[in-house]
Amino acid sequence: MNMKITSILTGILLATAAFLLAQALSPNKRADLSASPSRPRSDDVGTSSTEACDPQTIAKAVKGYTCVVKAKGGSVVWRVEAVISTESRTFRVMKDLKSGLYVSDDMGKHSHEFAVKQNLCESPDYSNHRGNLTSVSWRLPSGYPRSLNGKNGFPNHDSDFVILEDDGIRQVIPGISSKYFVSSSEAGKLSDYISYGFDGEFGGIDAGCNGNGMASLRCVAQ
Repeated sequence: MNMKITSILTGILLATAAFLLAQALSPNKRADLSASPSRPRSDDVGTSSTEACDPQTIAKAVKGYTCVVKAKGGSVVWRVEAVISTESRTFRVMKDLKSGLYVSDDMGKHSHEFAVKQNLCESPDYSNHRGNLTSVSWRLPSGYPRSLNGKNGFPNHDSDFVILEDDGIRQVIPGISSKYFVSSSEAGKLSDYISYGFDGEFGGIDAGCNGNGMASLRCVAQ
């Protein structure tokens, strides 16, 4: 009787060992745990499931909508970071996920001097244009040409508008192609104009793009 029990137990142990060995050798044993809902795979943040950016679509998009731009340096994903609806209009804040720059809605036409003096990028009168986002620091975007990096008192890195142009902002922002945009970068003695501006149609940055003091204003944050 004892021999029979021993034989049964031995059979069970051998079957269990065989099962465990098969599991260990299985290619699925080392499944990518990062694919779990709580830990998304790094390549899930790519562009395979993201549609191409279209300004007309973005003009109606909800918060969280993402799209991709085929930019100079490769694919760049943009996201609708905030949507504020009022009786008069709807405001949208976009975020360039590559650079981390937020771009406010159009705040109307202002001269460089007025935008700086009145600190419009922090004015409570334009909180809706900034999506009521207070966890980031808003500022007037810098806009000196790349050729002036590290020269004439400018920092030795690309300005905000150079970065946004490289990341395809003109393929994202609705109505941008018909406007010039104010920057914080002063031209000084290099030009008869006071400051540099961004050309929404061609993507250029020069002192003549400031719209003679009546360019549009969009603020940035990071």
